[in-house]
Amino acid sequence: MDQQQYFQFYEGSKMGIKTADGQIIIPAVYDFVAIPADDLFTVTEGGYTAYFNTDGDVVLSFSNLYESYGNFTEGLARVMRNGKWGFINREGEEVITPRFYFADEFAEGRSIVRNENDLHGAIDTQGNLVIDYQYPVLTGFVKGYAKFGDLKTWGLIDATGNIVVPQIYMSIGQVYRNKVTVQVLEGEEYKEGELTIGGGVGWNNNLDHVNAFNRQKTQFADAAEQLIDTMYRNGCPCEYERFRDYIQWNSPVGFVDQEILFSAFVKKLHNEGDNNFRCTHCGTVYEQNWEQYSAFMWVLNVTIKTTGKFKNKGAPVAEYRPVALGFYGHVIEKYTNKYLQHDIETVINYLKQP
Repeated sequence: MDQQQYFQFYEGSKMGIKTADGQIIIPAVYDFVAIPADDLFTVTEGGYTAYFNTDGDVVLSFSNLYESYGNFTEGLARVMRNGKWGFINREGEEVITPRFYFADEFAEGRSIVRNENDLHGAIDTQGNLVIDYQYPVLTGFVKGYAKFGDLKTWGLIDATGNIVVPQIYMSIGQVYRNKVTVQVLEGEEYKEGELTIGGGVGWNNNLDHVNAFNRQKTQFADAAEQLIDTMYRNGCPCEYERFRDYIQWNSPVGFVDQEILFSAFVKKLHNEGDNNFRCTHCGTVYEQNWEQYSAFMWVLNVTIKTTGKFKNKGAPVAEYRPVALGFYGHVIEKYTNKYLQHDIETVINYLKQP
């Protein structure tokens, strides 16, 4: 069966897998089941991980030998031990010793890895470093090319590490028939065009919706700063249960509203070091971490480390929270059951409701 023929489903808080015609492959009794890669499902339950085949049979039994387990791709799955990443094969044998500060899934015979200096390179399936550590960001290979850059500008390299497109673009797509879509930023507006590798760029006007979304992000940031200023005039944002709920986030899914709101809030907090920030009004301490979930995606996770001395003055958390800008990343559908799309004004009013 195709990967597209499998669907995750829930019974309460538990997850399982079924086919498009309703056949249950894995019953909904586990904490999480990933859509299959290499014809294997990654299944987690109570801190243990196993791998099931597409018949629903266990291929590798539940284990917590490693701190984290990834999906199988090209016959290997990434695993983490003592904070370092390596790989096991389908027999569960450790074939690449965990020694990398980050390792992405294999694609086209390459895994993107990171060293202690936060620079990325690539290894082959034997664990040999075939592209040296030199890139702040390096994505997985697709059709012979990988993107490299610094989260501001991007270029392309081939599987041997040769630069085929210089690092001058805000965004680069996938190469198809020697052409690739690129984007640049002119002033505050994005432009898109089609680049021919070894040639020039033909520009178009396809990014009006992106420019509109960025304007909305700016409006949200302004509204968030005004909201926080207002809350501090009357106490502090920490006193509002809805505010605390909104900015606390521990997930591999990015939440744009939360990121912008906390970025505005942290400007008012005292930096305690080690990613800890304290509210000088009530003493609540927040811990922020930009966590890397793939070679390309970082997510802002925020937790309350110490609860300060405050008295709740806001409305309780609603069953359905309003969201203006939304989410990015994988398994976004997990959050659609408690977040509903609204405008910026609705989100701000929700957060400050007495």
